[in-house]
Amino acid sequence: LCDLGNVIVFVNEGKIIEGISKYSNKNKGYICRFFNRSIARSGFDKGKISAEQFFRHFKTNLNLKLNFSQFKKIWTSCFSPNKEMEELLKKLKKNYNLVLLSNTDEMHFTYIKDNYPILDIFDGIILSYKVGYKKPSPLIYLHALKKTGRFPSHILYIDDIKGYVRAAKLFGIKSIQYKNFKKLKIDLKQNNIKI
Repeated sequence: LCDLGNVIVFVNEGKIIEGISKYSNKNKGYICRFFNRSIARSGFDKGKISAEQFFRHFKTNLNLKLNFSQFKKIWTSCFSPNKEMEELLKKLKKNYNLVLLSNTDEMHFTYIKDNYPILDIFDGIILSYKVGYKKPSPLIYLHALKKTGRFPSHILYIDDIKGYVRAAKLFGIKSIQYKNFKKLKIDLKQNNIKI
């Protein structure tokens, strides 16, 4: 099991805030707080609202002077590749089934799928906006266990967020917090993962 953001692709949310600030009369501090606390963002990640509804929520609350197309471009501007991780996944694929487990929204995932072919390597994909719940909800881990069809002790999970790693461990899933690539390779070796 592998997380997406800040594991397979790096995420710089500052680029979104920077981009939005050019179309708003609100200061960056206000935009940043709104971005981090937005109820609509959580709803979007769970697939409860559409991309258009999400855009309208941001446009109204931040007084944005831009159209949906411009917003979409800014919203998807935050990604960059983790080439080392891409190469590692290709090696892992030779010996293991790979399943993606990500908190993400429709706009972000569509963009990543179109621009990062490495996602085609996965045998299964579990996305918060598709299943309707986010990590660390127990329901998303139960969904992952069902999808893999494996005993928890036969699964290894990689995520950059400590709380999500901890939640997976409660199910008996062996889990590693991704801090950097060098540390990940050491952790994989300690878990007897063939690379």
